[in-house]
Parts: sequence; structure tokens; C-alpha cells
Amino acid sequence: MDVDRDTLAAIFASRVSLAKRTSAEAASEAITEHAKAVEWVKSNSKKEGSFLWFCDEFDLEPSAVRREIEKRRK
Repeated sequence: MDVDRDTLAAIFASRVSLAKRTSAEAASEAITEHAKAVEWVKSNSKKEGSFLWFCDEFDLEPSAVRREIEKRRK
């Protein structure tokens, strides 16, 4: 298995950091991150790391992905 150690290290650090938080802190952070994710999906930016950039990288139709997200949110 070819694994990117930097990616694994970032995932590990993120999980450890999350485990250090209280439930209330984690819930508050989750609400904030959700709001950021919703705005990220709505954005029409094409810069590297943007929603549209990822869709292009993975050959996905942005409007189709957005429709599926909206279906789930209702």
C-alpha cells in the first residue's frame, strides 16, 4: 500500500486534537466547520483547493454534486 505519510500525519494530528476537546467544544467547532463547508460548496471560485477545482480534478459536474448535497440537507 502506497501511503502519503504527510496525509496520514495530518489525519492523526486532527483526530488527536479533536479527542482533546470537550463535547461542547467539538459540537461548536462542528457547527462552524459545517457553515464553512456549505459556503465552500456554494462558492464559484476556481482557485486551487476550491469546490470547483476539486470537481474539475475528479471530473465531477459541480451542479450535480450541489443538487445531491441539497437533496440530503432537506
